[in-house]
Amino acid sequence: MFYTVQILADSGNWAAPGGTDSLHHCDSRAAAEAVLNEWADTVERLNERQCARALIWLGEYLNDVTDLYPDYELRIGPRHGIQWHEC
Repeated sequence: MFYTVQILADSGNWAAPGGTDSLHHCDSRAAAEAVLNEWADTVERLNERQCARALIWLGEYLNDVTDLYPDYELRIGPRHGIQWHEC
């Protein structure tokens, strides 16, 4: 299964990408979680770790996810685990 991952943050407009920005392509759930963990480490330097999140689309969308509704949202939980929420 392929996943298209877009990273975001709830800490301001600097981390609100458009449909063609910040796209990562992963071949497993673990790889998608690794993308979020790396992003959370970056955001943690600026704000709280819990504001990092990622939107997940099932499939490999190479260029644009503007008009596509995501399948999952990944968030860092209160104990720093990754939570998968269906959209």
